[in-house]
Amino acid sequence: MLLEGYGSASLTFRMLCAVESAARNHPDLPVFLLMTSPVVDDSSLLQDLRASLRNLHLAHLDTPRLFRESPLEAWHSLRAWEGSKWPTSHYNDALRWLLLWRYGGLYLDLDVVVTHSLTHLYNCTGLESGKWVAAGVLKFSAAHPVILSCLEHFAAHFDGQVWGANGPELLTQVLVDRCGLELPSGRTPKCPDVSVLPPRAFYPVPWWEWKRYVTDDPELSSDLLSDPQVMVLHVWNLHTRHALVRLASHMPYARAAHAHCPTTTAHAGDAM
Repeated sequence: MLLEGYGSASLTFRMLCAVESAARNHPDLPVFLLMTSPVVDDSSLLQDLRASLRNLHLAHLDTPRLFRESPLEAWHSLRAWEGSKWPTSHYNDALRWLLLWRYGGLYLDLDVVVTHSLTHLYNCTGLESGKWVAAGVLKFSAAHPVILSCLEHFAAHFDGQVWGANGPELLTQVLVDRCGLELPSGRTPKCPDVSVLPPRAFYPVPWWEWKRYVTDDPELSSDLLSDPQVMVLHVWNLHTRHALVRLASHMPYARAAHAHCPTTTAHAGDAM
């Protein structure tokens, strides 16, 4: 599942690239794009994607219902996110944990390009560095104890003053407390059913090197797209959103888009 949680009716080329790449790499599984907006701009690109990718489904997310009878019901009733420095981002953190807890499955941020199937993975997340477990790619069964612990930690320790406090920092702390997470190895000796994959799996370019995704580099492009251990490219939208991705270039982002979201790149033209 992928989530547009900012209430926008329109989806950018980069968002739809993430959606298309997820659907193309999982042709036998339903891929849901969940929207908090009650309406959607049914662009020609979105129409083409829905016509060609039969496993792609759009759905409106009823957020009040999602919070009801959950560990975050009181947090939602108090509208605690409104005091945050980043209210919508932190609200989306809550949605992410609730969706995984209620339904399970694969969660992906909208600033990714999926390059390989993740069907073989179970109850896993990935390191973004030797210090933090990231929350941009998560796969867990419904009601998994780790996700429940994330919700309980969120409710008890919500922090609206730090950007990543309710996502990667929360998840890292829960895995340390509950699973005995060892860093930088990612071992979880107390949770044998949980895997924490190395950065190469989902975050092969760290956030502080984000410019490498949008800089011509044929060698890096080839390396990322030919390695089966690299399953997702998380492209750090917080940093890359103002960089133009020239689709005829050798930028790794551009090469990945051509390979894994060809319908989107065809509609985008020269850049996205």
